[in-house]
Amino acid sequence: MNDDTGVSIWQYGGVTEPQPTAAAEPAAKRAIDDVDSLRAMADPTRMKILNALMTPRNGELPVMSAKELAAALGESQTKLYRHIRQLETAGLIRVAATRMVSGIQEQRYQAGQWDFSLGGSFLREHADESEVMMQALLSTFRDEYFAAFRAAKRPPEEVPADQMFRRPKMFHASVTVSEAKAAEVRRRLDEFVDWMSENIQEERHGVRMNLLAGYYTDAQQD
Repeated sequence: MNDDTGVSIWQYGGVTEPQPTAAAEPAAKRAIDDVDSLRAMADPTRMKILNALMTPRNGELPVMSAKELAAALGESQTKLYRHIRQLETAGLIRVAATRMVSGIQEQRYQAGQWDFSLGGSFLREHADESEVMMQALLSTFRDEYFAAFRAAKRPPEEVPADQMFRRPKMFHASVTVSEAKAAEVRRRLDEFVDWMSENIQEERHGVRMNLLAGYYTDAQQD
């Protein structure tokens, strides 16, 4: 998820093949510029649904039923229906296919976009909703980071140098520096984000990488 200002299981029984709907292909990037979409993203469960549907498989966005999403997220299928409806109403996900399962029509969902952009001015105009959305985003990243942290059982010295990129990494700093140094840090971070945007595209086969970068100084009145 990029901020344009730098906050850049089939069911058993009687299954027929999925039938595509007339929905358009997912957008490459969607600008979040309406409060309904922002509110739809402002929930950890809905953010996890979005994350599941926006994580490509073999270079394509997955198409999943509510049952498949419930299994992937470890949630109750019944619990997810309300969240799915809200995401669909906001256009963040869509019905991409339907199929008959034991005489009942099952809907299968796909993300409406590959990526988001969130404008800083829009976020500040709707600070309450934005804060809840960002809390949901941070919560999802935190949970997945620690899952990767627990899975990395071998100590660093036992990991081959060419495989170190698979180990989770975190850096945090809180330090007093000159304004010039703070500006330099911000400039380098901006350059890195720009480089990522220009050089990192989705590939059909590869390593799924998750990155969260942030920067702030002590609060002050503008």
